[in-house]
Amino acid sequence: MPFASLSAEVRAKKLMQDLGLRQSFVAAICDVGESQLSKAFRGMRELSNEEGLRLITTLTRLAALRDALSPLAIDSRDPRAAQGVLDAFYGFSAEEIHRRVFVLFLLLAPEGNKE
Repeated sequence: MPFASLSAEVRAKKLMQDLGLRQSFVAAICDVGESQLSKAFRGMRELSNEEGLRLITTLTRLAALRDALSPLAIDSRDPRAAQGVLDAFYGFSAEEIHRRVFVLFLLLAPEGNKE
């Protein structure tokens, strides 16, 4: 059964592809069974409202963090590490994250390069 284009399943699959994430990573970080996710992405099973919300919320936060942390990257091979980044920046706006990353680079810059 095909899902509507605004369904959590369709939106999550697009976000996952845009982020370049593996399905196993998404299943682990969103606490959804990998086979459930596979069936949902193939249109064979709907996710519960809770699962869909958790999936969209987490992937949207990851996309925002990816953009805000640039040029740094989130390790998409380790769901626990990525969850740590999500937790560390929970509640911060993209601008606040940018500022903190900028400060980090200032702290790491050689003495002569600090402005």
